[in-house]
Amino acid sequence: MARPQRPPLKPGVVYGEFANASGTVFVLRASRSGLRMAVCLHHDEGPQIAVVCNPTDASRRFIRWQSQLWSSNPKDWKDELKALAFAAIDTGLCSAPNSVGMP
Repeated sequence: MARPQRPPLKPGVVYGEFANASGTVFVLRASRSGLRMAVCLHHDEGPQIAVVCNPTDASRRFIRWQSQLWSSNPKDWKDELKALAFAAIDTGLCSAPNSVGMP
């Protein structure tokens, strides 16, 4: 049986923040498992509006929308948020101490 690997992200650590065109601030925080990254509204304890799966692998990364923001906002808003989140993840992972690095 193989040994479990350490999670790629340090659980609970904030890896970055970004603002959309209307000035709303979003925070990227690693999940408890260290395998996903939460997109939180306003601060790291704010409502979680999305989860980024496979955040350390840009080729396999995708976003899962949560809450009513998923259905109540237009596709343009979601596309903007996704692009900003992915750019902030790339920046945050490369500049984090003990960086997990990007492929």
